[in-house]
Amino acid sequence: MRLVRVTLRNFRGVEESTVRFGDGVTVVVGPNEVGKSSIAEAIRLLRTAKSSSRSQSVRDVKPTGRDVGPEAEVELRTGPYDLVYRKRWLKSPMTELEVRAPLREQSSGDEAHQRFSALLEETVDVDLWEALEVLQGASLDQPALARISSLHRALDDSAGATGDHDALMSAVMTEYEKFFTATGKPRGDYAQAAAEILDREAQLVALQSRSAEMDRYVEDHTANEQEHARLSTLSIDADARLHRAEEAVRAVDALRDGLRRAEEAVEVAERAHGHAVRARDERRVLVTEEADRSDAAQTLGARLGEVTFAHRESRGREEESRLQATAATTRAHEARRAADDAAAALARHRDRVERDALAQRVRRAQEATRDRAQARAEHDPLRVDDASLARLTDLATDLQVAEGAREAAAAALVVRPLGGQPVLVDGSAIGAEPYEGAVLDEVLVAVEGVVEVLVRPGTPPADLDRRVTQAREAFEAALREADVDSLAAARSAHERRRDVAARLAAADASLREALDGAALDDLETRLATLDSRNRHATDEDAAEASTSREDGHAPLDRDALEVAHDAARRAADDADREATSSRADHDHAREALAAAAEASVRARQERESAEHEHERAAARLAAARSGSSDGSLEHDVVAAAESRDAAAVTATSARAAFEGASPETLDMELTNARELVESVDRDLTRTDKRRVELQTLLDDRATEGIHDRRVDVEAALEVARATWQRLDRAAQAVALLKETLVRRRDDAQRHYVAPFKHRIDRLGKVVFGADFEVEVSTDLAIETRTLGGRTVPFTSLSGGAKEQLALLGRLACAQLVDVDEGAPVILDDTLGFSDPARLERLAVVLNDVGRTAQVVILTCQPRRFESVGGARTERLVAR
Repeated sequence: MRLVRVTLRNFRGVEESTVRFGDGVTVVVGPNEVGKSSIAEAIRLLRTAKSSSRSQSVRDVKPTGRDVGPEAEVELRTGPYDLVYRKRWLKSPMTELEVRAPLREQSSGDEAHQRFSALLEETVDVDLWEALEVLQGASLDQPALARISSLHRALDDSAGATGDHDALMSAVMTEYEKFFTATGKPRGDYAQAAAEILDREAQLVALQSRSAEMDRYVEDHTANEQEHARLSTLSIDADARLHRAEEAVRAVDALRDGLRRAEEAVEVAERAHGHAVRARDERRVLVTEEADRSDAAQTLGARLGEVTFAHRESRGREEESRLQATAATTRAHEARRAADDAAAALARHRDRVERDALAQRVRRAQEATRDRAQARAEHDPLRVDDASLARLTDLATDLQVAEGAREAAAAALVVRPLGGQPVLVDGSAIGAEPYEGAVLDEVLVAVEGVVEVLVRPGTPPADLDRRVTQAREAFEAALREADVDSLAAARSAHERRRDVAARLAAADASLREALDGAALDDLETRLATLDSRNRHATDEDAAEASTSREDGHAPLDRDALEVAHDAARRAADDADREATSSRADHDHAREALAAAAEASVRARQERESAEHEHERAAARLAAARSGSSDGSLEHDVVAAAESRDAAAVTATSARAAFEGASPETLDMELTNARELVESVDRDLTRTDKRRVELQTLLDDRATEGIHDRRVDVEAALEVARATWQRLDRAAQAVALLKETLVRRRDDAQRHYVAPFKHRIDRLGKVVFGADFEVEVSTDLAIETRTLGGRTVPFTSLSGGAKEQLALLGRLACAQLVDVDEGAPVILDDTLGFSDPARLERLAVVLNDVGRTAQVVILTCQPRRFESVGGARTERLVAR
């Protein structure tokens, strides 16, 4: 088969494109996504997918975003046929086949699809076509050549094998497939016969199980009846045994009651004896307690006398220390009062001194504050300071200079009166002295009644007028800012400001000196406090002065007051220490008195308590003896002991009689008899219930006809086994024949592998070198490559070597098969793993194969195949 042309319309991203192929090597070149791989994809879809198909592979080729159906058309030659085949999918689907030779024919729809498939089946080995196509990204995979019949025929021819082996193998395989699946499992009638045997055997096993079950039910029914009879007999015996056990227990109960009454009598006697012993012991305790209480009362009476004497001695010592402490405290108060009076006098003297000094500071500060406020009031309105005056002086000078410059440039006017008539210049009469002045403005000279002369100035330079105007404006602005109307007034104001500033500085200095870092308000507050103290101290000072005069002493000064205060403070401290010592002595004496008083009270209370307890003990003893004497209590104890011993002997005899009757054994026998009766009754109930169940099951199984059904199944099983044995003999025979033929075919394959290996070695030596060799398996796959004496498995080779060997296998296959049965080799984006040197040698191989087979190369790297000598190049452009 040879491809002539492929046309794509609305196929993936291709709107319309046509590629023509030569009989040898055709290299289809184009950038990515221009539609190269779509050519191979379209050829596959034309062959495999009906136009009505909506499979995923068909939907994948529909253009994105366009409501059109993908369309493909191929023109080819296969066998004697020259034909054009086209399809459109999804949108307005259609199939058309036009056969141009050897006879013209046309068909469409499914008929065209079936006719095209039949032509390919007739003229092309489809398996070979698929094997010779290298899909994009699959160039490393070896083709599956073992199932290609055209290659087998070519290799058989090369190896000299007979041609009827395949027909025989096909017939054997057809017969084999009647009995076995591809994996060797039974199928068809053979499998059904085996399944029927299993089914019949399962039915027989089930029926046998049901029959055995029924036999067990019969056996269980018989055993249950026997068990029921045994239990009935046992029930009668158990009832008799229970009656005997109950009679024996009732006899033991009478002995138990006698033992209980004897033990109760013993307990009563024990309690009476214990009561008598306790009464005797309590009497002895009362006698002992009365004697002990009497001795204790006498001892505590003697101790009370000793404690009372000690208490009187402590009271005398406490009174003496109290009087001494009182006198010392009085002396300390008088000394402390004298010290306080001396301190107060010294403080009043200090306050007076401080008040006089503070009054002078406050007066000076107040005067300085008033002077400062007055100077500030005079100073603030005077704005002309040193800087202002200097600025005004500079501006006045600038104005004079500007006016002088303008006058120097102006005309001069001189008027001298000559007669007696008055001469007026600008309305002012001039005297005997002539008038001289620069003519800066219009000047009117008049002699009344005689003449008037108007003198106009010339035009001075503009910059001189501008300078005068600017100087005057600046000077006048400075005068307004200084709040004066002339430079002389400014100088006067400046002098006044300097005088006032000097007064203000003097007032500030006086105020700082008077305050000395303090605030005036704080000084005035302190002065008011001292004035208040002095007013209260005036009477005391007057009294002291009067006392001093009466005593003939002069008032004390500050030093004398301080000496008197120190002496008084020391005397007060000495008096305080003496008073403190006296109070401590008194405290000790008072604590001793309190302790003695407490001991006296406690001793008196203890004696009174002991006497009271003795009286109570004597009263309790007398009351007890009035009821019974000490001797009668001793007699009661002896009598109670004798009664107790007699009751114990009676209880011992009763216990011996009770224990001799074995009560525990009788209790166990009674319990066992009762439980035996209950157990036998339960077992009888169970056997009755089981009898009903088994009878129901036996009646149910009798209606099923299990025995008859088992006989029928056994007969059917024999028939099924006979059928299976017949089919098994046939299956084993055909399996043996298949095994023999496969072994024969494998032997033949080992012979025809040699031509395939030889062809690969021939092509490989061009690519890899003269020492290249491969080993090929019986399924025509390359297993190892030997190069330079080193053999490497195919799976361990590099990606480039795998790709090159897989390509050589396809090319060898293309050369070996009959030209009439051959198919094009389609290579989509291959040899991407090959270096330039290998590409050069592969180009030689491709050119050699292209002389007998059609090779189609789809690539975006044209330089890989530019060395293929006889190649035809078709370029695709994006549209």
